[in-house]
Amino acid sequence: MFKIEEFRAGLYGLSFTEAEELPAVCFTCVYLCHQESAGSLCCSPLFYFCAYSWPDKLTQAEPPCLGSQ
Repeated sequence: MFKIEEFRAGLYGLSFTEAEELPAVCFTCVYLCHQESAGSLCCSPLFYFCAYSWPDKLTQAEPPCLGSQ
């Protein structure tokens, strides 16, 4: 089960095929990052990550998911 708090904390990434589980606000956020896997193209080569809790982030902007709380 998807938990936005765990995703925002950087505990895991979501594959491209699971992107529909992300709230729409994530796709407007500067912290949503993606990375291609080295695996085959048929096995979800793209993963989404939330960089909000990463120590080397380039901005201190509040993510939209926190602004609506």
